[in-house]
Amino acid sequence: MPDEILILGRADLEALDIGWPAVVDVLEDAFRHKAAGLVQNPPKPAIHPRPESFINAMPAYIGGSDRAGLKWVAGYESNRALGLPYIYGAFILTDAATGRPMALMDGGWITEIRTAGVTGVALRQLPRDVSTLAIVGCGVQGRRNLSAILAGHPEIAEVRAYDRVPAAMDALLALAGDRRTVAVDSPEAALDGADVVVTAVTVPMGAARLAGAGVAPNAVFLPLDYDDALAPSVAQGAALYTVDDLGQYRSTFPENFAGFPEPAGELGDIVAGTLSVPANARSVLMHLGIAMDDVALGGLCYDRAVARGIGTRVAFP
Repeated sequence: MPDEILILGRADLEALDIGWPAVVDVLEDAFRHKAAGLVQNPPKPAIHPRPESFINAMPAYIGGSDRAGLKWVAGYESNRALGLPYIYGAFILTDAATGRPMALMDGGWITEIRTAGVTGVALRQLPRDVSTLAIVGCGVQGRRNLSAILAGHPEIAEVRAYDRVPAAMDALLALAGDRRTVAVDSPEAALDGADVVVTAVTVPMGAARLAGAGVAPNAVFLPLDYDDALAPSVAQGAALYTVDDLGQYRSTFPENFAGFPEPAGELGDIVAGTLSVPANARSVLMHLGIAMDDVALGGLCYDRAVARGIGTRVAFP
């Protein structure tokens, strides 16, 4: 209705029961539109009200699907000591034809799912099966990524994990089903023999960054944490180094990514077929987290919520 806004909290979004294939499909389609020049996704401005905190404004428009929206998202490292989520956020889906706000959603849930969904998009492009998965950082993103990866690559035989909190490692590895699981005592040890590596740390580890020793020769690195975990040498030695958005990447350089090479292109180029992931050499596909992902997933959530009558409608404006 033109005089209402649909409110979707976390419980509502979970009730939509959107599986990983549907999430990956809608995100892959968005990256295809991006490669075709149909997406507006300006670099996200940030404010930092406290040390080790950020609040980002993230707008985007997907021309191919005519979707527009904005995520206002915060990450506070200090929340962990308070027993609070690291990420809070709100996502607003907007009618691209009129500018009318259509829906308000839990941006924390949207962030969790779309981030892991982009990992699923990246791994769909691999020209081979995956045998050993390593995850460094076993919090919410580590667990969500594990779920998305196993949904797309059930052939994975071994999951290796590292986290500073042993209970977090145990919780993540418990999600690996009947696969072989290995909990290790250092980030580098997690990489031993891995052919896919996900890093999901939220602050610099303090020690030397991962140099990638011990990984398979054709390992694919999927950093979710900018340059917090990986040393520049990992990207320098890769046959392919891409990001999800060059504008966002360059807007943070050289504060981030000092010593990293210029990316060969974007994930959308791989999806569109103008770049390919090598079968027998290292690749680094870095995920910076862009607003387009939120808009694509938010649109899918809205359509399903309307179809199923889920959520609360509030008079607005």
